[in-house]
Amino acid sequence: MKPKCFIAAADYEVSYPHPVELSPGDRVKIGREDSTWPGWVWTQTADGNQGWAPLPLLEPADDGTAVAREAYTARELSMRRGERLESLREHSGWLWCRNQHGEEGWVPAFNLKPE
Repeated sequence: MKPKCFIAAADYEVSYPHPVELSPGDRVKIGREDSTWPGWVWTQTADGNQGWAPLPLLEPADDGTAVAREAYTARELSMRRGERLESLREHSGWLWCRNQHGEEGWVPAFNLKPE
């Protein structure tokens, strides 16, 4: 699948400098689902790190935990207005993008316009 190209319509700065990282099979505590970004849920890893993860990547259990179905990182990507980005995947209003320097991370889709 060919990446889609976008231009940053606004600056965006990383909100979480220590992103959650999950491997398949990792168990996390799950909290509330984000009301602004439905489909994202607050998680806490075994080492106490906290952050958002896409609910479709988690297999919820009955005890307030979930197991990661695949590898995931909550790493965000800072961007500057006018910067060109390639979108590699999407989850509930956020795009996993690569910038012109080869750096990758999540950015909110509303800050992007098609190239």
